[in-house]
Amino acid sequence: MKISRIESIALDIPYQEHVREPLRKGWSYANRATDEEFAADAEGLLATWKAATAPSVKTTLYQVFDEDGRVGLGEGKALTADELAVYSGHSPFEYLGDDSVGPLQMAFYDLMGQITGLPLSRVLGPARTTVPLAWWSHGFEPDVLRSEAQRALAQGYVVHKFKRRAHTDVVEQVAAIADVAPAGYEITVDANETFGTVERAIDIGKQLKACPLVHCLESPVKQSDIEGYRQIRAALDLPLAHHIGAPDAIDALHSGVYDYFILGTSVAALQRDAHICGARERPFWMQLGGDGTDISTFFMLHLAAAIPNSTKGHVSMQHLQEATLLNEPIQVKEGMVTIPETPGLGVTLNMDVVDRYRV
Repeated sequence: MKISRIESIALDIPYQEHVREPLRKGWSYANRATDEEFAADAEGLLATWKAATAPSVKTTLYQVFDEDGRVGLGEGKALTADELAVYSGHSPFEYLGDDSVGPLQMAFYDLMGQITGLPLSRVLGPARTTVPLAWWSHGFEPDVLRSEAQRALAQGYVVHKFKRRAHTDVVEQVAAIADVAPAGYEITVDANETFGTVERAIDIGKQLKACPLVHCLESPVKQSDIEGYRQIRAALDLPLAHHIGAPDAIDALHSGVYDYFILGTSVAALQRDAHICGARERPFWMQLGGDGTDISTFFMLHLAAAIPNSTKGHVSMQHLQEATLLNEPIQVKEGMVTIPETPGLGVTLNMDVVDRYRV
């Protein structure tokens, strides 16, 4: 049951060709600039975009072996050989709820599930058999978003989150998705605070609300502006979501102005924040960053299955990557993913794919 060794492999996975340029623009052209900041430095922001290179998924894959030959899978930031060596000779159960282990956490929980014969979700307690997964897009041009919505629908997704940016017309973006999406398809507009002012958020929010598919507005202005959110909520009567942490989680909860929360995927922090949200019956979704592959996505889904109020569409970007690392594809049906019933993560590595993108 003890860890015998840990192997790491650095990976660099391109995004699918049809989204490479839209993603390059999304991440490098006035990303997260407010409308005021964009107007003040339009030429400089444009130059930054033009000089940017295409993004890709840079991550480190970990295989954690135990003495009986089991292998736990994880991924994330690069750790040194010395940092990895400290875990040899220890049981993975020593790290239950220990977020300090970073990218090894999912591998340790994968091993725990294999050792106990339980799916990873059941290592955490009672768990659901299915959880929702959302499609993610950056602040793509309307024609790209229209195509992405068609791809999402074809693959079984019913929730679509995309980014609003200062250089895009978010009303046109929503209209493009609505052109091809049926009733019941949910759109979350994530502004990352770029509306800048409460007045602008209300003005544009009223235009967005005219589309019945718009389900939620995420982080329209500074998240710490509780009074501003109160005004937006009163004016729009549209659910508002924000990343837990600013303002303080307890203050945010007691304010009553945030309808949904966005949480991370570290076990202890997630369980703490989920309980805080649950105290006021607030649902949440989890969100992975750009360097998370299908391994991280499966881990996130297992965590979601074990927490009662994790009922909103969780977000990952694995569907945009050129290839996935696992032999078991993530399959979405009517917006839901069925959690593997086999022990641990319930997935296996495709080493041909791993070798293709090995750095």
